[in-house]
This record gives sequence, C-alpha cells and structure tokens, in this order.
Amino acid sequence: MIEIIENNLLLLILITSLVFFFIWLGWKIRLWWKNFLFMLVRKRGRKGEKTSINLLKKNGYKILDEQIKLNGYFFIDEELNEFDLRPDLLVEKDGIEYIAEIKTGEVANPSNRNTRRQLQEYSYFSNQDVILLVDPIKRSIKRISFKKK
Repeated sequence: MIEIIENNLLLLILITSLVFFFIWLGWKIRLWWKNFLFMLVRKRGRKGEKTSINLLKKNGYKILDEQIKLNGYFFIDEELNEFDLRPDLLVEKDGIEYIAEIKTGEVANPSNRNTRRQLQEYSYFSNQDVILLVDPIKRSIKRISFKKK
C-alpha cells in the first residue's frame, strides 16, 4: 500500500492541487457573477431614477433633494435605538413637500407588504400624510396615505 502511494505521490499532489484550484476558481467566478449582477441592478436603478425624475417634473413636481436622511427610532426595554431612513426623493408641488419613493416591478405595488411598511415608516417619521410611490416602468405616480379617516 505504501509502495502504491509512493509511486503515485506526484499524481496525488497534482489531483489535490487541481481540486483546490477548481474550488478557488469557482469561488472567484461566483464573486465575479455577484458583482456583475449587482452592477446590472444598479444600472437599472439609475435609469429608473432618471425616468422617475423626468416623470415627476412632467407632472409639475420640483425635485428638492435626493437620498434624503430621516432619523428613526424605537425603544427596546426603554432603551432608545436610532436608525436612518433614506427615501429616494424630496419633491414639492403647489407649495407642499412630499417624499417620493421609486419602485419597479412587484414591489411598486403598495399592497406589497415590505413596500407598504417602508412607506408607512417614511410617513410616520417625516410627519407627512401623503407619500408618493413612483413606478418608472408603468410611468405612474401614486399618492399613498396612512391617515385614518
């Protein structure tokens, strides 16, 4: 048995090296693929933002700021915990300021649980009754309100 191992030691080292090389190569390809997909998503997002800004301007809104910062907070056992919220746009029309959130696809629907919760957070922490939900693909601007009637 030892004799077989000694005779094939070079082959065993070569096979082990190849296995490690292909594992490393697969890991590198996976990283490259994730970065490539992320780049595509960002590119689509930038295009959607441009389209949304043009759509809002066409509908009489003035863009005041992008990626504004809202401060949020909650308590855990009476201990204050703070966090940041980043709505896409702050816009104004007829002297009224609105927060506008840009969404595409399935999440552009206010019935989507995560979208609805995000918009409700924006409404609550900005003290605004109406949040705009902009879908650049459908070219729609929806006025979302969480005010009780």
